[in-house]
Amino acid sequence: METFLVDKYIFNLVDDPNNKLGYEEKESILKQAVPVARKAFRNEAVTETDIITHAFDVSTAVYIKDKTGNLIGFSSCVQENVLGKIIIHLKGTVLLPDYQGGGLYSLLIVLRILAEAEKQNGNSPLIGTRTQSPIVYYTMSEKLGLYPKLNEPTPNELINTATLYAQIISDKHSDFHPSRGVDFVQDSFIIKRAYGGVDESGKEFGYCLYGNNVPWLRNNESVNNYVKSHLNLNDGDAFLLLGNYDYKKTFGLLIECVNKLAPSQPAIVERFRR
Repeated sequence: METFLVDKYIFNLVDDPNNKLGYEEKESILKQAVPVARKAFRNEAVTETDIITHAFDVSTAVYIKDKTGNLIGFSSCVQENVLGKIIIHLKGTVLLPDYQGGGLYSLLIVLRILAEAEKQNGNSPLIGTRTQSPIVYYTMSEKLGLYPKLNEPTPNELINTATLYAQIISDKHSDFHPSRGVDFVQDSFIIKRAYGGVDESGKEFGYCLYGNNVPWLRNNESVNNYVKSHLNLNDGDAFLLLGNYDYKKTFGLLIECVNKLAPSQPAIVERFRR
């Protein structure tokens, strides 16, 4: 485990947490992570099984704590192989609402990417995820260069990979498997009804992970409108985001986040400088 202090926050970066963390460490994280995730998503349906899947059964995890040592968020990722190409699949990022908006959320995102990319021994992986969040969409597309983008066509060479990747997300990283199969729209990189369930009568339905609390961007209506015009959030639609790992952009976002929070504490920046 690597530990970094940024402002008054403690970041624990863990490789292979399921095997590297002790029983008591995992139990402590699990106990705190369930209510943190429920508050972050405003969703009381989050279970211990969800946390185990997203916080421990992963390749790299980042846990963030406040100055008293209480968990306030986490993020993680795993590796997937599609057509011989490694995709760093970004699982959920969780941060308590009171701590959002100051750079911590983006810092959670980039730390796991930088750490996981180091494991590729110089090979350049793809970065991918799915999301209903306008903030995540903006960060991934505008800051890290993933597709789809607002004003740039998606390269044709990504489409076949994205189609297979959408199936992997459904098979391995989703609780819902629609009877009609994965409905991936290649032109827009949208997974129709990515989030859903089945009611008591057996009827399938979609839903928005954030309910009525979608994390819209405060000062970017172009991105908000793009999401509104492309995703039927209440029917469970989500963007599939995919693109080449770009160290310069990812490291640049790390510097941007740290400069917002604690420019006098460069240790975490120097750790990933190359």
